[in-house]
Amino acid sequence: MIWWVFLLVVVTSLSYLSDVGALTFLQDWRIPFLNASLTSVLILLCLIGLLARMMKMSKKGEKEALMEKVKQLEKELSDLKG
Repeated sequence: MIWWVFLLVVVTSLSYLSDVGALTFLQDWRIPFLNASLTSVLILLCLIGLLARMMKMSKKGEKEALMEKVKQLEKELSDLKG
């Protein structure tokens, strides 16, 4: 996940430098059917990727928590039987 954040920082920095005027060649690159700059689309894609990764890891964390709870309940049950 750190790579998504790193990529987002790089693209955001490029976008800022383009807006300030330091990188004029990025201002001319536009996505025709979206009428948006290339850096804006890259930022959007990075954020979508980051959000998808967070949601995937959240579901994985929920499963781990449930497995831990099942183990705990199984131990309590074996203690009650034994």
